[in-house]
Amino acid sequence: MKVAVVGGGIAGLAAAWELRADAEVTVFEPAALGGKVRTSVFEGVAVDEGPDAFLTRSPAAVQLCSELGLDSELVAPAAGRTLLWAGGRLKPLPDGLVLGVPGRLAPVVRSGLLSPAGMARAGLDLVLPGTPAGDDVGVGELVTARLGREVADRLVEPLLGSIHAAPITGMSAAATAPQLLAAARRRRSLFRALREGDGSGGGRPPPGDGGPLFLAPRLGMGRIVQRLHEELHAAGVRVERFAVETVRVTPAGVEMGGSGIFDAAVLAVPAPVASRLLGAAAPPPLAAIELTSVSLVTLAYDAARMEVPAAVNGVLVPAGEGRLMTACSFGSNKWPQWATPGRVVVRVSVGRRGDTRADELDDGALVDRLSAELAAALGSRAAPLAARVSRWPEAFPFFRVGHPELVTGIRDDLRLRAPAVALAGASYGGAGIPACIASGRAAAAAVRERRLAARG
Repeated sequence: MKVAVVGGGIAGLAAAWELRADAEVTVFEPAALGGKVRTSVFEGVAVDEGPDAFLTRSPAAVQLCSELGLDSELVAPAAGRTLLWAGGRLKPLPDGLVLGVPGRLAPVVRSGLLSPAGMARAGLDLVLPGTPAGDDVGVGELVTARLGREVADRLVEPLLGSIHAAPITGMSAAATAPQLLAAARRRRSLFRALREGDGSGGGRPPPGDGGPLFLAPRLGMGRIVQRLHEELHAAGVRVERFAVETVRVTPAGVEMGGSGIFDAAVLAVPAPVASRLLGAAAPPPLAAIELTSVSLVTLAYDAARMEVPAAVNGVLVPAGEGRLMTACSFGSNKWPQWATPGRVVVRVSVGRRGDTRADELDDGALVDRLSAELAAALGSRAAPLAARVSRWPEAFPFFRVGHPELVTGIRDDLRLRAPAVALAGASYGGAGIPACIASGRAAAAAVRERRLAARG
């Protein structure tokens, strides 16, 4: 079986990995392999330009690293708290949050993040009638209905909104916060449901072995891409530095825009790109999945002039603060291997759905703006000694209410229109590394099974 994989990001590479033993695989990728999973040298140290770790609760990334022989290279970030930049001050996030939603009131009271009126409104969750959740609901709408606008804006939006680079209003709870949706279905009170969650769809995570929540290779996330490339090459997988412009389904197979005909194809590209490639064969809703551009600016400072809070991994910035920065992580706190004598490394994130200010600034202006905001947050006048700007256009999909049902419909329709083609990537099941890996492997398994079924 000859299979084309269009897109050499982590989802496409995972698809090729899944197929390497029983198919002749060609990966089409005109740019660097790995997509947003990229590690490069900054101030003499390997520092990630995109995601710097993966979640361990979803097993796909841990399993792939094990298969690649990377187990002994995985390390956890240094423990530390997360702060919130609210009202011009840095304040610790309260304990007991589930995606920003408090499971206990006392830590929120002590945090000072909510006004007395906001606390009183949140407490009404204990006595209000149940809120219908249905198959899906907006995260912002669900949290506001139960706990009020302040909890949504000051706790949930900074955390969940920064993860997805989008406002939580209209954001699918089923796609981005299924544990909140499950909790709302289990109990009338969201507080009580989260506090009593047992890991079977409630608020708390399932009991585990006490291991770390995040892991990454010691030399950066790009190490996963490097090992995949090495092992895929050894297995005979070809990488073509070619930009596929059309994918045409014919009686003879799937034609890759002049680069040959294949028995099957995995399109591991953003949904709108997949729609354009497929043309008339594309399910109409495929083009409607929206994408958001983000940037990540890495800054190095003189440690004697820029003092970052000890034992703190980073800072979240609510959208209501009006800052360009959405979050920052103190890289040399979080990852000791990034630290060099006399230097502090900070990574600043920027970009939200509907906010194009960063796109309108050149790299120099963007660095100036973000370094000024960081200095204001930390009470410092230090200027960065070095800066690196990593721009990721149309990097994050926005999952509207009903997204899981939409994706199911797209896949069912595509199976009828082009059964030899499968979709993979962040647009469908989530933008996290484990979700993308699982998506790529599932798409590869799907085209393999369909080919076998077609044979007999």
